[in-house]
Amino acid sequence: MLCVLKGTLSPLGPPAGVVARPQPGAPNGADPQVLVMTNRGAFYPLLGACGHSGLRLGSALSLLETGEAPGNPLRPYQPLEDPTYCYPTWDSWSRSIFFRAGHAIFRLTSDNVVELVAGDPREEGEPEDEDEEAEAAEAGTGPANEDARFCFPFHLVSDGKGSIYCTSVVGNGDLDAVLRLQLPAVWRAPEGEPAAAAEGGGLQRVRLSTLHIEEGRIYGGLAYSHSDGCLVMANDTALFRLPLGAGGERGPAPVLLAGRPGEEGERDGRGDRARFKGPTSSAADGNGNILVTEDRGGRLVSNTSALRRVTPDGSVATLASGLAGRFDTEPLVLPNGYLAICAETSLLVLDLGLKPLPLLPPASAAGHATSAAPPRRTLHADMGALLDAQPDGTADLTLVVASRRFLAHRAILVARCDYFKQRLARGGFADGAAAELDLPDADPAAFELLLRFVYTGAVDIPPALAPSVAELADRLLLPELCADAQAVVLSGVSAATVVGSLLWAERLGGSFSGLVSSLKAWAVEHYEEVRGSGSLRRLMAESPELMEDMMAHALTKRPRAQ
Repeated sequence: MLCVLKGTLSPLGPPAGVVARPQPGAPNGADPQVLVMTNRGAFYPLLGACGHSGLRLGSALSLLETGEAPGNPLRPYQPLEDPTYCYPTWDSWSRSIFFRAGHAIFRLTSDNVVELVAGDPREEGEPEDEDEEAEAAEAGTGPANEDARFCFPFHLVSDGKGSIYCTSVVGNGDLDAVLRLQLPAVWRAPEGEPAAAAEGGGLQRVRLSTLHIEEGRIYGGLAYSHSDGCLVMANDTALFRLPLGAGGERGPAPVLLAGRPGEEGERDGRGDRARFKGPTSSAADGNGNILVTEDRGGRLVSNTSALRRVTPDGSVATLASGLAGRFDTEPLVLPNGYLAICAETSLLVLDLGLKPLPLLPPASAAGHATSAAPPRRTLHADMGALLDAQPDGTADLTLVVASRRFLAHRAILVARCDYFKQRLARGGFADGAAAELDLPDADPAAFELLLRFVYTGAVDIPPALAPSVAELADRLLLPELCADAQAVVLSGVSAATVVGSLLWAERLGGSFSGLVSSLKAWAVEHYEEVRGSGSLRRLMAESPELMEDMMAHALTKRPRAQ
């Protein structure tokens, strides 16, 4: 099904985003309220978005705002005339909708009150980290961040844990920063409270920090992956995972998820075998996938858009192509499974049977069970226990790695690892039906970690083993583990080790190309330290081309840093 709503929002502007929230004042189990936001700051309910009997727009919401001075009563909200409104996103932590107006970020509470979050709508500037200022201020005091500055914040996204992320133009307009806005504690909605009763506090201080500076523009949007707690960002030709540190703070450098930097195309496939052409927006669905829109005709053409799906393992599939319109704001999976996408003057709705993201976190066990109830069993824990129980007579395969023997279950290896799926297939390798398989040239310690990842989907990788794990995971066709290991390598890099890591990653090539780019960027950023370590002589001797490339980047960055 393809449904297009055109011209229905005039004169209050074309659609600039779609967002869903719990019905204000209704029980948490009620059907969500879906809102279409216009670029002039109006919100219209999208009626019928929870069923399959047709869609139509309701009357615009009546919005409120506080007066100029603290303590003033609420008054009707007057949208700003000049700034463009866009990028609405739902945040379950504060039960609010966050959106952009000009160079500022606002929120809409469940009581339909509009409040400034950070920035000045009409004055742009470069964002500055406010960690020290926030730590010096008393909790819950201070003004809102009207003194913070952004240059058109893009792609707002929530992690549901108290942070809002976005991008903002920095430098000379050719770089993008990924920013984190840590919300005030008093904005947190009490668990189990109706949305309308969850608001708190009025204007509060927001803590602003920079997570990453991208050497280029993040045209393709930003999404939060709830399956692994990381951000996914897209440039013109590739998607990258941006791991987050504890509490949503700055983590390791980005790792390639799908596509290949600098090489455009329209090819489906996994990891760096896929190709993208002009991503314009990204959003997550309820199954852990990232949905990406593309402008395949170039950024000045508006009639050749496409929709792609990227799974957590980096597999890319095209869901629709030849779509009319250009889609710059993040799509939304509606409660009925349709996908809503805003074009320049219309709202496009595709019936794809998708799973929407939950609007509220699951209720805690304390509210539904007694303290004596047993803990909820999880698949990854049970699978880990099965691996730890060996030998228990259930294993049907022995994997020989150097001098060590690992007992495993053939069906699990086939289901969870493409390498074993191919090697153990009937009619495949000559030893596919054997009771023992040799893995020559593999590090037993690295394989032990890889096997646990196959069974449980997660593993702690010691920095000393990260390179071996990354190589082995790449060889055994486990791109997720390879990406995790690369992130560990990058997080532990130093001026003394970056050249060795760079030469190693360049030698491997392929799925390590994203790591090469990140290591080069790190070396350029810390150029004086790297030069002082004496390791550049090794780089010059072993890879003159890489040395020349890094020097060129260093020279182009130096004037900007002065």
